[in-house]
Order: sequence, then structure tokens, then C-alpha cells
Amino acid sequence: MDATALKEMYGAAEVVFKRLDNTKSTKNSLWEQCAELTLPYMYPKVENSDTVVLPVPFNSVGPAAVNNLASKLLLALLPPSGNFFRLVPYSEEVAKLAPEQQQQLDGELSKLEQDINMLISIQALRVPLFEAVKLLIVTGNALAYKVKGGSFKVYNPRFYSIERDYIGNVTSILIKEEIDTRLLPKEFFEQEKKEGEKEEVESENIYTCIYRVDKDNWIAYQEVDEFVLESTIMNYKTETLPYIPLRWTNVHNEDYGRGLVEQYIGDLRSLEGLTQLIVEGSSILARTVFGLKPASTTNIDDLNNALNGDFIVGDLEKDVTTLRVDKGGDFNIPFQLMQQIEQRVSKAFLMFTGAIRDSERTTSAEVRATSAELEATLGGTHSVLTQDLQLPLLRLLLNEVEPKALKITEPSVITGASAISRERDLQNLNYMLQSLAQLGPEVIAQYLNVESYISEIATSLGMDPTKLVKSGEQRQAEAQQQAQQEQAMQQQQAMQGQQPQAGGIQ
Repeated sequence: MDATALKEMYGAAEVVFKRLDNTKSTKNSLWEQCAELTLPYMYPKVENSDTVVLPVPFNSVGPAAVNNLASKLLLALLPPSGNFFRLVPYSEEVAKLAPEQQQQLDGELSKLEQDINMLISIQALRVPLFEAVKLLIVTGNALAYKVKGGSFKVYNPRFYSIERDYIGNVTSILIKEEIDTRLLPKEFFEQEKKEGEKEEVESENIYTCIYRVDKDNWIAYQEVDEFVLESTIMNYKTETLPYIPLRWTNVHNEDYGRGLVEQYIGDLRSLEGLTQLIVEGSSILARTVFGLKPASTTNIDDLNNALNGDFIVGDLEKDVTTLRVDKGGDFNIPFQLMQQIEQRVSKAFLMFTGAIRDSERTTSAEVRATSAELEATLGGTHSVLTQDLQLPLLRLLLNEVEPKALKITEPSVITGASAISRERDLQNLNYMLQSLAQLGPEVIAQYLNVESYISEIATSLGMDPTKLVKSGEQRQAEAQQQAQQEQAMQQQQAMQGQQPQAGGIQ
């Protein structure tokens, strides 16, 4: 499809972007408030924040909460050690192969998993994705662009607009950026010459347009000053589309998501107001002001110039007074309320130190139970990010490392909500064995199916029990082989015992 056909079908990019941008004008105000209470630089009120002084919150609970939760989510999404995904071949592909070929395929896919994990570290993907996760927590939205062979470029919702269908699938994405005119391709300047002389400018607005053509196909191009750059027109399959739109929550009939900060903005606002009240009130309480009675015999200049240990003529106890503000007790109620709100915010953002009660008898089991409960509350978020971030990222990396692999395998994420569920299964299995141990080893040997128990342990750890746990037939075959070996050894010893000793009767 050429440039003329694209403009006729989709319209001028600047017009479309403004139309879509107007639909999120009310959201912009809310996202700015969410950023002010947490990380103001994530969503400033102006596009260019280099020359603007950003607001400074009175408390650090909001920034600490966002950074803490973003760090935990990043560790769950892209763990630095161990695999967070598996490359499982399609069943129809496996059915065509012999057992030796299946084993060879498993080895190649395992090597491919290691290559992808290494590529994540080499391309330093965790750094920009950390910013994307913080944007999701604060605004509920982020757009990540994967540079082929490179890292991510992350956009906040101010610089892109998006449209979704009634199901929630993305239909169009438009990105607005400012580019130095000297970096534009030659075709743009040739077009300007055809249209006549124009005023030279140092920068231009460049729009990146991404449209869904059908279920599995996309088209992307860039437009400057209503001129489509032919060299930028690209066609993508869904699994190779480098633009990954992210949402914290999927809201029905809404193009944009809603962040976690928005859900707790009431507590964050109250905490900010109470902190400001206590900080300003404390500065008033700490201020020291002296007063001198009128017609006093004490000279005020003597007081101002007096050094430590100096003598001054006058009755200071009667003439000099100190300004007192007896409001210290009134700050107890707002201070207690501030502590309660801080504890609620800490619990919501998985800051375990604030969620666990402060007590001398707090047990380690209570800490583990609280941590597991709080982690489970984000199981839905893990599921959303698995579908929207992890799987598209794995497909893009797989396409870079070995494009042919996408025809025989599909990445399967083994972290997130499924990992939380498996961890609980492991805890239940260990608790069950501890309970049975109180009844004695005879009861365990009589009632516990050890093979099934070991298989369940392997499954809860995310391992394949068929490759680790010996089956009943395999154990029986090994027992028979061992019995045959022992029988052969006994026969050999018996034959050696029947042989005549040297020096006997001939």
C-alpha cells in the first residue's frame, strides 16, 4: 500500500492524533495528580519538563511504594536467574518425530531458552521495562517499542493515543514525537521542494501510525507535515509487531487502563495533606520568639547582643517572656491517622515492613503468611502482564534469535499467578508431610503414595515429573535387573566354591 492510499484510508496523522488525544483530556488531569503524589517526573503537566520545576511531595511514602512494587514486579516478570518461560513444541509436531528426534528437539529448545535469557541481559531490557512498570503503576498505561537488536523505548500516555475495539483488542496506535529536521530522510526535503519554499525550522512533529489490517496483520508508517515517508512503511504479523501497548487493568469499553495509584489516590491525598499539616505545624511549634514587656528596665539591645555567660542589668524573669503554642497534643490524632493510612498504602503496594504488625512475638510463619497473601492479591496483574508483556516480548526475542522456531513452538510463561499457586501447593504438601510425621513412619509407609507425593513436589516446583521421577515400571525393571545381577554373583561364588583347591588329590 503506497502513501496516497494510506492517507485516503486512515486520514492525516495529526488530525487523527488530536481527535484521539481529546478523548483522554480528563484522564490527563488524573494521571498528573497520581504522578504528583508519587513520582512527578513520570507524568509532568507539560510535554517538555526539562525547564519546569516539578512538584515535591511532603512525604516519601508514595515514591517508595511505587519503586518497591515496580522492583518486585520486574523481578517476577524478568527474573535475573532461572527460566521464567518454557518453549514447548506443538503436540502435532512432536507426534511426527521418533523418540531420538524428540530428545534432540528438547535439547535444541533448551539451548534456545538459554540464548533468549542471555539476550535479555545483553540488550539490557530490564532497565527500560522498569520505567514501563512504574508508568503502569502510576498511570495504568505505557507503550513499549522494541528496537530490533536493541533495547526498549518507553512512551507515557501523553505521547501516544490508542484505540481498542469492544473486546479490548488494539485497532490503532499513534505516537507523537519531536525530531530534529536534520535527521529526516531525503524524500521529505524533496517533497518540500516540490510544494514550494517553506520556512525552515529546527524540529518537526513526526507521527508514527500503527493500524491493524486484520486479525494477524498490521501496517506501520511515519508521517511528517502531512507527508507519509515511503521508506518507513512496514508490514508486521501480530507475533512480530514491535509495539507493545500495556495496561495495568483491562476496563470494559475503555481504551486506557487504570493504575494502582488511581485506586488508592484517596489515601495518598489524605496522607499528603496530613503530612503537610504536621510538617508545617512542627515548624511553628519549634519556632522560638521572645517578648519584652513595655517600659521594662532591660535594654533590648543588650539582649540581642548578649553572648553566652554575659551579665545583663534587669529582671529577666519578669521582663522577658517566650511565645508558646500549646498545640502539641492536638497533633496526636492526625499523626495516628497518618500512621494508619501509611500502613494501608504499604500493604497495598507490597511493602511488607509496613504490612506486618510490629510486635515482639511476630513469628516467621506470620511473616511468610502475610507475604504470600499480599503476593496473591496481584495474581490478576500478573496474568494481565503475562499476556500483554511477557509473551509478546518472548515472541519478538524468539524472532530475533531463531524465527523458524515460532512455527513449531509457543513460549509458555511459568511465573506469575501460576507460580504463586504452585508455591501454595508446595506449602500444603510440606504441611501434610509434617502432620503425617507426628503419626510415625509406619503410618506414612502404609498410607502415603510416595511416587505421587514426589511427583506433586516436582510439579509445584515447576519441573517435569516424568523426566525426574522414576515410574513404577522403571523401578520394577531396575529391581529385576538388580535381582538378576545378585543371582549371577551368587552362582559365580558357588561355582568358585566347588572348584578343587590347588595341591589336592589328582
